[in-house]
Amino acid sequence: MDEISALGPADEKLTQEAAEVAVSWVLAGELTHEQSQQLIVGDHLGSHNWMGEADWVHRWERDLREALTTATDSQEGRQRVAAAKDTALREMQSHLYFELDWAGWLGPNPGYQRVCASLRRIIATGRPTAP
Repeated sequence: MDEISALGPADEKLTQEAAEVAVSWVLAGELTHEQSQQLIVGDHLGSHNWMGEADWVHRWERDLREALTTATDSQEGRQRVAAAKDTALREMQSHLYFELDWAGWLGPNPGYQRVCASLRRIIATGRPTAP
Protein backbone atom coordinates (compact mmCIF):
# COMPACT_ATOMS: atom_id res chain seq x y z
CA MET A 1 0.00 0.00 0.00
CA ASP A 2 2.84 2.39 0.74
CA GLU A 3 6.29 2.29 -0.79
CA ILE A 4 7.95 3.66 2.37
CA SER A 5 6.22 1.18 4.66
CA ALA A 6 8.07 -1.44 6.64
CA LEU A 7 5.22 -3.88 6.04
CA GLY A 8 5.10 -6.71 3.54
CA PRO A 9 2.52 -8.59 1.46
CA ALA A 10 1.42 -10.77 4.40
CA ASP A 11 0.61 -7.64 6.40
CA GLU A 12 -1.37 -6.20 3.51
CA LYS A 13 -3.32 -9.47 3.20
CA LEU A 14 -4.03 -9.43 6.95
CA THR A 15 -5.42 -5.89 6.81
CA GLN A 16 -7.46 -6.72 3.68
CA GLU A 17 -9.09 -9.74 5.31
CA ALA A 18 -9.87 -7.86 8.52
CA ALA A 19 -11.35 -4.96 6.53
CA GLU A 20 -13.57 -7.36 4.55
CA VAL A 21 -14.91 -8.83 7.80
CA ALA A 22 -15.53 -5.32 9.20
CA VAL A 23 -17.54 -4.30 6.14
CA SER A 24 -19.55 -7.54 6.33
CA TRP A 25 -20.47 -6.72 9.94
CA VAL A 26 -21.93 -3.36 8.92
CA LEU A 27 -23.75 -4.87 5.94
CA ALA A 28 -25.42 -7.30 8.37
CA GLY A 29 -26.63 -4.48 10.65
CA GLU A 30 -25.32 -2.04 13.22
CA LEU A 31 -21.98 -2.87 14.78
CA THR A 32 -22.28 -4.41 18.21
CA HIS A 33 -20.32 -2.90 21.07
CA GLU A 34 -17.94 -5.87 20.89
CA GLN A 35 -17.38 -5.43 17.14
CA SER A 36 -16.72 -1.72 17.57
CA GLN A 37 -14.19 -2.52 20.28
CA GLN A 38 -12.49 -5.09 18.05
CA LEU A 39 -12.02 -2.50 15.30
CA ILE A 40 -10.01 -0.27 17.64
CA VAL A 41 -6.79 -2.06 16.83
CA GLY A 42 -4.12 0.57 17.44
CA ASP A 43 -1.47 0.17 20.08
CA HIS A 44 -2.80 3.11 22.10
CA LEU A 45 -0.98 4.32 25.17
CA GLY A 46 -3.47 7.02 26.13
CA SER A 47 -7.22 7.33 26.33
CA HIS A 48 -7.15 10.33 23.97
CA ASN A 49 -5.78 8.18 21.13
CA TRP A 50 -8.25 5.40 21.93
CA MET A 51 -11.17 7.85 21.86
CA GLY A 52 -9.98 9.24 18.52
CA GLU A 53 -9.94 5.80 16.99
CA ALA A 54 -13.33 4.93 18.51
CA ASP A 55 -14.72 8.10 16.93
CA TRP A 56 -13.18 7.18 13.57
CA VAL A 57 -14.81 3.72 13.69
CA HIS A 58 -18.17 5.29 14.57
CA ARG A 59 -17.98 7.78 11.69
CA TRP A 60 -16.86 5.05 9.26
CA GLU A 61 -19.83 2.86 10.21
CA ARG A 62 -22.26 5.81 10.09
CA ASP A 63 -21.13 6.82 6.60
CA LEU A 64 -21.55 3.30 5.23
CA ARG A 65 -24.91 2.76 6.94
CA GLU A 66 -26.18 6.11 5.63
CA ALA A 67 -25.23 5.17 2.07
CA LEU A 68 -26.97 1.81 2.46
CA THR A 69 -30.18 3.22 3.92
CA THR A 70 -30.57 6.15 1.51
CA ALA A 71 -30.06 4.18 -1.68
CA THR A 72 -33.10 3.59 -3.82
CA ASP A 73 -33.96 0.32 -5.53
CA SER A 74 -32.71 1.44 -8.93
CA GLN A 75 -29.63 0.99 -11.07
CA GLU A 76 -28.24 4.27 -9.73
CA GLY A 77 -29.01 3.20 -6.16
CA ARG A 78 -27.26 -0.13 -6.62
CA GLN A 79 -24.25 1.65 -8.09
CA ARG A 80 -24.16 4.02 -5.11
CA VAL A 81 -24.31 1.07 -2.70
CA ALA A 82 -21.51 -0.73 -4.56
CA ALA A 83 -19.40 2.45 -4.51
CA ALA A 84 -20.09 2.93 -0.79
CA LYS A 85 -19.03 -0.66 -0.04
CA ASP A 86 -15.83 -0.22 -2.05
CA THR A 87 -15.07 3.07 -0.33
CA ALA A 88 -15.74 1.60 3.12
CA LEU A 89 -13.50 -1.38 2.38
CA ARG A 90 -10.70 0.84 1.10
CA GLU A 91 -10.99 3.23 4.07
CA MET A 92 -11.00 0.43 6.64
CA GLN A 93 -8.08 -1.36 5.04
CA SER A 94 -6.13 1.89 4.87
CA HIS A 95 -6.93 2.60 8.51
CA LEU A 96 -5.91 -0.88 9.67
CA TYR A 97 -2.78 -0.79 7.52
CA PHE A 98 -1.80 2.59 9.02
CA GLU A 99 -2.27 1.25 12.55
CA LEU A 100 -0.18 -1.82 11.77
CA ASP A 101 2.50 0.20 10.00
CA TRP A 102 2.65 2.73 12.84
CA ALA A 103 3.08 -0.03 15.42
CA GLY A 104 5.58 -1.93 13.28
CA TRP A 105 7.69 0.95 12.03
CA LEU A 106 10.76 -0.35 13.86
CA GLY A 107 10.09 -3.95 12.87
CA PRO A 108 8.33 -6.75 14.69
CA ASN A 109 7.92 -5.50 18.26
CA PRO A 110 5.31 -5.99 21.00
CA GLY A 111 3.09 -3.19 19.62
CA TYR A 112 3.18 -4.69 16.13
CA GLN A 113 2.38 -8.12 17.57
CA ARG A 114 -0.61 -6.70 19.51
CA VAL A 115 -2.05 -5.06 16.38
CA CYS A 116 -1.54 -8.29 14.37
CA ALA A 117 -3.31 -10.21 17.12
CA SER A 118 -6.21 -7.73 17.00
CA LEU A 119 -6.52 -8.19 13.23
CA ARG A 120 -6.44 -11.96 13.60
CA ARG A 121 -9.22 -11.78 16.22
CA ILE A 122 -11.38 -9.80 13.78
CA ILE A 123 -10.78 -12.41 11.09
CA ALA A 124 -11.40 -15.29 13.51
CA THR A 125 -14.71 -13.74 14.59
CA GLY A 126 -15.63 -13.92 10.94
CA ARG A 127 -18.46 -12.74 8.80
CA PRO A 128 -22.03 -12.96 10.03
CA THR A 129 -23.86 -16.15 9.12
CA ALA A 130 -27.21 -16.01 7.40
CA PRO A 131 -30.15 -17.02 9.60
